[in-house]
Amino acid sequence: MERVPPPRLFFSQFTFSLNRWRAQGGLVMLYGDHAVLAYSLRAITSLLASGQHVVFIDSANAFDPFLISEVATRWGRRPEELLDRIHVSRTFTVHQLEALITERLSDALKTYTSRVLVASGFLNNLYDEDVELREVWRIFRKATAHLRALADSGALVLVVCPDPAVRLRDRDGLLDALITEADKVIRLETSTLYLEKSVRAAGTFSRSGTRVRSIRRR
Repeated sequence: MERVPPPRLFFSQFTFSLNRWRAQGGLVMLYGDHAVLAYSLRAITSLLASGQHVVFIDSANAFDPFLISEVATRWGRRPEELLDRIHVSRTFTVHQLEALITERLSDALKTYTSRVLVASGFLNNLYDEDVELREVWRIFRKATAHLRALADSGALVLVVCPDPAVRLRDRDGLLDALITEADKVIRLETSTLYLEKSVRAAGTFSRSGTRVRSIRRR
C-alpha cells in the first residue's frame, strides 16, 4: 500500500506531544537518520524537568549526559537534578537485550516509580550478523511483546531506531514488524519529522477497534 505523505512535525510540537502521550501511554516509534538518538534524548529532557523518572535502555551506546546538562543549563535548571531522574542500562548483545527487557525492566519501572521507558537503538543488537536469523526473530518477538504489554498497561514506551550502519537485507523485516506494533510512528529525515502513523481508540491505546487520526500542521 502506498503511503500518503504525512504532515510535518517540529521539535517543539514533538516535545509537547511526548508530555501528552506520557499521560495516555502507548508504544511510540521514532526512526530514521542517525540523529534520532540525540534528538530523542533532547526531547525527553522536558519529561525529566517536569519531575518524571525515565528508564533508558541504551543499545546504541549513545547516551550523552553532557547533552542533557546543556539543555538543563539553557533552561536554568541544575544538570544533576535532571540526570538523577534518568536511569540507564546498556546492552551490547541480543541476549543482554532479551534479559533486560523480559526479566528486569518491570522491576526497574517499579523501583523508580516510572511510567516512561526509552529503548534507544532497540534494533541495533538485532542487526548483529553473527546471530542466526531465527534467534534474532525469537528475541525480537519476545522483547516486543513485553514492550507492547507495558504500553498497553499505560506506560509511555519510546522506541528509537536509527538507520543501520550496514544494511542486512534479511533483517529488513524487523523495522516493518515494529512499525506494525507501534501506536505512533514518527520518521526523522533531513532534520524534519514526519508523522507516519497514529492509532488510537476510544481515548486509550488499544490493539483492537483502532482508528487512524491525523495531526494537522501547526
